[in-house]
Amino acid sequence: MSNIVPNAAKKLQFSGRDLFGEEIVERRKPKENGYAAPPGTGPARETCKSCKHYAHRVRAKKYRKCGLMKAHWTGGPGTDILARSPACRCWEEYK
Repeated sequence: MSNIVPNAAKKLQFSGRDLFGEEIVERRKPKENGYAAPPGTGPARETCKSCKHYAHRVRAKKYRKCGLMKAHWTGGPGTDILARSPACRCWEEYK
């Protein structure tokens, strides 16, 4: 009987797969290359998308950027931001 309990416990351990057997992919943390300040240092419940400085460039695809970092923009994803990222301390209300 003692052999049954460890085997059952092994089955209950987190395996990195969902109910359908698919591998669980964690969201990537945003790179801080394109942000004016570290994400999460601004007002609670605000995001980059709700900021006055949120911008996007359209080339072959849409690149979301921070307007305060315009001098550092590249033509690709190196200085992109995530619209869902928590606001930084430079966040300003869009009027």
